[in-house]
Amino acid sequence: MSFNARDTQLYREDERAGHTKLGVEEREELVKNYLPAPPARERSSSRGRKAKDKSRFGLRKVVKAQLFVFLYAFVHAIFSVYIRMRIAYRAVSVRAVSILNYHHNTPEYVRRDVGKLRRLPEHLSVILTLEDGGSGDNALQLLVNEVSEIAAWCASAGIPQLSIYEKTGLLKRYMNRTYRTVNQKLSAWFGKNQAPPQALATRGASTLQSPNRADLPRERCLTIILVSEDDGREAMVDLTKVLATMVQKEKIRPKDITTDIVDSELSDAVMREPDLLISFEPYVNLQGYPPWPIRLTEIYCEPDNQGVGYQIFLRGLRKYSQATFKIGK
Repeated sequence: MSFNARDTQLYREDERAGHTKLGVEEREELVKNYLPAPPARERSSSRGRKAKDKSRFGLRKVVKAQLFVFLYAFVHAIFSVYIRMRIAYRAVSVRAVSILNYHHNTPEYVRRDVGKLRRLPEHLSVILTLEDGGSGDNALQLLVNEVSEIAAWCASAGIPQLSIYEKTGLLKRYMNRTYRTVNQKLSAWFGKNQAPPQALATRGASTLQSPNRADLPRERCLTIILVSEDDGREAMVDLTKVLATMVQKEKIRPKDITTDIVDSELSDAVMREPDLLISFEPYVNLQGYPPWPIRLTEIYCEPDNQGVGYQIFLRGLRKYSQATFKIGK
């Protein structure tokens, strides 16, 4: 809207007079008619709409968050129920099979169970865990009893070599006690005069063996090797030092150090590669097991399992018997 002639004339005269001719109120009255109407209603409605949108957005956010929490709790509950039912089912099934097919501490029952298998491992290795952090004599006695049980199973099944891996090396410090317990267990299973001779060995210690071991063939004897976490590192460090010294003295060339030589030396230092490794944990947990002797080893564990059991041992042998080995060149 343009100014009319009268208002224009007044404004120009006031401007030439330095804005002293008209007062403040008169100037406001002059331009008041030309100002747009204040959008009071639009502002109030806009504010109400923004407040409404804000309130609606906040409510949706809360509802969405609660929905996510509910879905998380629901899925978690379903999965927890499934896991517990699976653990209970497998525990009951293993217990039922153990009762129906109990070996009764008799070698003939074990031979019957493994008699239909196509092959058995020549060297079986197992991983045992020290319970309760190794505190007290009960944990040690439980560990020694587990070793003697597994040794009796292997002797009954005709497995000539058994290696026991225990991370802390506690069994190695109690070799005499372990040897006596295994000997008593074998005598209880086979009879005092029929028990197969055994040899208990570990790295850095003298081998304990039965007096009549040398008079019998290897397949009728049982060799038990105790292994700990330190054996793998110490054996590799010692071999590295020996090879480095031989290279410095020019007794061997660096290019002559091959994988076969390293494998042969490490096998002689601790043990040869096992055919089957059984973990009695509910998942595969090697616990620092030396890596070099298990390149081609079949590893078996039973999900949801807790503790050493004959059925787990037997299932491991069955899996090994059914396994197909494809070794590349």
